[in-house]
Amino acid sequence: MLFVYNKSEEETSSTPPFLLLIIEDCFIELCDENKIGKDFTFEIKFKSTARSFIFAADNFKSLGQWVSLLTITPIDYIQLSKQSFIEQIEQTQKKAIENKK
Repeated sequence: MLFVYNKSEEETSSTPPFLLLIIEDCFIELCDENKIGKDFTFEIKFKSTARSFIFAADNFKSLGQWVSLLTITPIDYIQLSKQSFIEQIEQTQKKAIENKK
């Protein structure tokens, strides 16, 4: 999930986000600075709804970090979910074996 605020970090502690994006079924791509008139921009495009959101980073290094985090996060979530399911299956199998004794 990506929480989007209208204000800087210092001002967001008591303010709810104005937008919440679930980073799923989407892809991230770099934008041309002419698209919104800012450098270091990237776009989140949702496949199923065709909606897109454009963001600008402060610098090239920050842009790389944003894109990396947003593209890796769904993979990490899938791996964590898979591990959780495997653990649940193992626990169920152990209980079944214990109940047979």
